[in-house]
Amino acid sequence: MALIFGGIRMETSKLLGQKIHDMALDCGFDDCGIIPIDDMDGFNERLQQREKRVPSSAFFYQAVGDLGSIKKRFPWAKSVIICTLWLGKYRYPSSLQGKYAKSFFLSPGNSLCKTMQVDCTHFENKLSEENLQWEGGSHLGFLSIGPLRYAAVMAGLGIIRKNNFFYTEKGSFVELIGYVINPEAIFRQESHLAPCAETCHCCQDACPSGALKGPFTMSPLECVSYITTFGKGSLPAGMDDRDCSTWICGCDSCQDACPYNRKHDWTVGTAYPGLEEIAPELAPSTLVTASEDFIRNRIIPYTDHHIAPEETDTLRICAARSLRNQK
Repeated sequence: MALIFGGIRMETSKLLGQKIHDMALDCGFDDCGIIPIDDMDGFNERLQQREKRVPSSAFFYQAVGDLGSIKKRFPWAKSVIICTLWLGKYRYPSSLQGKYAKSFFLSPGNSLCKTMQVDCTHFENKLSEENLQWEGGSHLGFLSIGPLRYAAVMAGLGIIRKNNFFYTEKGSFVELIGYVINPEAIFRQESHLAPCAETCHCCQDACPSGALKGPFTMSPLECVSYITTFGKGSLPAGMDDRDCSTWICGCDSCQDACPYNRKHDWTVGTAYPGLEEIAPELAPSTLVTASEDFIRNRIIPYTDHHIAPEETDTLRICAARSLRNQK
């Protein structure tokens, strides 16, 4: 009898998983995977391994919150939903490349992109209509439910490459949106992506600050993306201006150098709302003298919560450094 009940239970969770997956695609997501929350248990071991390889990273991971406490934060949850949005459908102004990280400025977390926000809200409304208890998505903002890249791999949506970014068949410029729900549901996919070649070190060679210490190994506090955002433009001891290249907010160096991203042409696609209009004003020479109001109201909203509204000096510091490095 227990075996029959177990079979029925598994069948029910698969049916619900299929239904949620189809709902996600109907709402505009590119893909969706659903896993039992127990599948997240292995993340803490991965995190400990990373901190052991780069001891200074422990401070960083503690500062961004307890990434491995998903069960503690949501004791009622039984399943994790991971949805993907491909940012490559938008074109990206050439004047911003090498200065502003594409995933920041094209993120659905930006209040300026109403379309993707509507898609998320539509999906969340559908979860509620199904009488599912849920949390995540736009409700939690940039805090999210936990380690989304790990969850996406466990759901079979893609793989992590040597530069530590999550990849689907379209590359690494993918936004992940996560939810936890109370019923058991499952929709596990299977990735067939080839792993990075053992001899490939393109991402490590391209890292301007040397933060990529080896395959799947990074020193977060030395990462240009951290320095130009949460680091408020300050350089760690032993680094100088040249280590940040021309980046002002974020860094795409390791992703742009990756063979699995090179085929994408950023000059084609849909225009991202408002970005091309302000691109000339994002030039570093303009940014260093821009007004507080312009930086706070026009630029910082594009940084996907990586720079706070009151941290206008962060952008000025990084813009001035970008100008020096251009010379």
